[in-house]
Amino acid sequence: MSDDLLKAVREHGGIKPAARAIGMPESTLRGRLKGAKPATGSDVKLTIRERKTVNDLSIENGSIIIGSDAHYSPGRITTAHKAFCNVIAEYRSELRAVILNGDLLDGGQISRHGRIGWQKAFSVKDELEAVQERTGEIESVAMGLKKLRTKGNHDERFDTRLASQAPEYEGVPGFSLADHLPGWHDSYRIDINDDTKIIHAVANGMHAAYNNVVKGAGYHVVTGHTHRLQVVQFRGFGKLRYGIETGMLADADQDEFHYLTGKNANWQSGFAFLTWRDGEMLYPEFCAVRDDGKAYFRGQRVA
Repeated sequence: MSDDLLKAVREHGGIKPAARAIGMPESTLRGRLKGAKPATGSDVKLTIRERKTVNDLSIENGSIIIGSDAHYSPGRITTAHKAFCNVIAEYRSELRAVILNGDLLDGGQISRHGRIGWQKAFSVKDELEAVQERTGEIESVAMGLKKLRTKGNHDERFDTRLASQAPEYEGVPGFSLADHLPGWHDSYRIDINDDTKIIHAVANGMHAAYNNVVKGAGYHVVTGHTHRLQVVQFRGFGKLRYGIETGMLADADQDEFHYLTGKNANWQSGFAFLTWRDGEMLYPEFCAVRDDGKAYFRGQRVA
């Protein structure tokens, strides 16, 4: 029964439309999905460090899915987000963890950057509700999987603005973005096994992936931030390592990116799918949204 419900969520692009289509209350559908059998095996271990600077994940055999730079926009569900949820549901037996690699929200109203013309920015409240709704959709198809997120520079706007403007409220529930996303383990970086570092940003610019892996001291380095989706390999003294950029779950034409002012951006909507066998990472896989708005993974259309 749970497989049928997961299929309905995939086909309709989320819990709310799926519940409407099958004539089931949304709360009932969520409850039944939560009872689905976990997919996580015994070959995965998560260690949460007290300071939350770095979390550790150990994977002997299995996969993770990584999306970043969602900049979740009120009233918009992107193709990449739908594909992300659908791939989780379809390949849940392979997956061990779901990772969101920074910039869940945009924070335009609390940015240090000035307004461009009469550009309108979404309210923090509306953005936060969009983040909660979209991450809720991910959670609904990721039962039994570890759920982690890194903090991006846009995410930091939420806590930083409050810390600078109302420091007296430190520690009050709700004044940190993490308080509103209790289902996710947050940190600045996620270390996997002895060879992989996942962090929102290190180097910047068009050669970010290459610079990350070359300077990565022998690690695979997985980043978001640039909105590019690619892998660059570097073989140093016989050891092969990858610089991986995880694209964006956002659409390039979102209002949040008004700052481009018509300029071209070499961005790509999509996400990464990484697999380990006997503790070693295989060549990275990606799901990319094509120019026609369709998304494919492993040759199959997923959104």
